[in-house]
Amino acid sequence: MRSFPILLFTLSFFHSEGQSVDKEKQLDVLIVTDDRKFNREAFFAMFDSFDNIQWCEISQSEVLNLFGSDSIKYYDALVFYDMPENVVLSEEQKENMLRFFEEGASAVFLHHSLLSYREWDKFSDIIGGRYYNKTPLITPDGDTIQSAFQHDVHYKVHIADKEHPVTRGMDDFKILDETYKNYVVNSDVEVLLTTDHPSSGTVIGWVNTYGNSQIVYLINGHSESAYDNPDYRQLLHNAINWVGSGKK
Repeated sequence: MRSFPILLFTLSFFHSEGQSVDKEKQLDVLIVTDDRKFNREAFFAMFDSFDNIQWCEISQSEVLNLFGSDSIKYYDALVFYDMPENVVLSEEQKENMLRFFEEGASAVFLHHSLLSYREWDKFSDIIGGRYYNKTPLITPDGDTIQSAFQHDVHYKVHIADKEHPVTRGMDDFKILDETYKNYVVNSDVEVLLTTDHPSSGTVIGWVNTYGNSQIVYLINGHSESAYDNPDYRQLLHNAINWVGSGKK
């Protein structure tokens, strides 16, 4: 498996080897990653299995520059699989990112992207929640919220909204994945997925509205046990299609 560089100025795109796509139905997707180690072959094989998607990979540091350019408008959807916890954004970078989402972005955030930009409170308004990794949240009542995770948990994903295009036609399914607990989910998100496993928070997938954007967040996706799960693949494919095709 190989990934492809993004050409910011020529706006050229590439497709993965062996993939045949009907161009009238194809979506051009930009996948944002960072230095976190993960099974790249298994992860990108998941996207290769989506027959109407062509993808490029870009680093988290590079995409910050893209937010302020017209080049990003070329892509039908962005998928964020990065986790820039300690990155300090400049005021210009913050303004560019906020403008991008306010104007109407097509974006899916996965798993550890909930930990991103923990020094910037506004990011939780974009993604719809927050994981408090190293620095806990002290509530106005003096309570402490410290998020936690657990590897390799077998649990059931419950489809909370069976009418939404992201989940329509899907049934509850089981998955082996990392769980998160004690994270914050904004009260105004549209809940798509839940679980009752004790090592996890209840809400594990949602749609968040920010400006003119409707953003999908899916908590699953830590490793190949999730990438290879056919139900998770269907869920992710649905989410990309929904945000990337005018949310029809």
